[in-house]
Amino acid sequence: MARKRKEHPKPRKPGVNLGPFSDVTTSLVIMFMLTIPFLVESGIYISRSLPAKLRTPLQRKPQKSDIKVNIHLKADGTILLNEEPVDPSILPDLIPKLLARSVKKQALLSADEEVIYENVIQIIDLVKEKGASDVLIMKRRKRR
Repeated sequence: MARKRKEHPKPRKPGVNLGPFSDVTTSLVIMFMLTIPFLVESGIYISRSLPAKLRTPLQRKPQKSDIKVNIHLKADGTILLNEEPVDPSILPDLIPKLLARSVKKQALLSADEEVIYENVIQIIDLVKEKGASDVLIMKRRKRR
């Protein structure tokens, strides 16, 4: 009698472990779901309805020009207001008129190097007293 060989089943290959793969894909899907609102929504926009827009006509406000008060103190004692010589006695009357036409209410002040420090401080005080929000101090270069 012939002996039958016992056939051994072939060993199976281990299956693919999909556990970590599903964890990664799930976390990616959750991350994309959470970031989509940030990409889509860039701000809150509120607009009036069309009937409300039609009832009120568009009114334009007159725009003020931003004319600054530009004061330059020269070494010889003359004061230039917006590049024109002006009498120091009428300077307190002119500054408020010029500031009223300005949006930012700024004044620009410059002086020659030989001007006394006290004179510069007096002009700064005068301009601030007349309603300037800021006094910008600028150093001018000598023209050659």
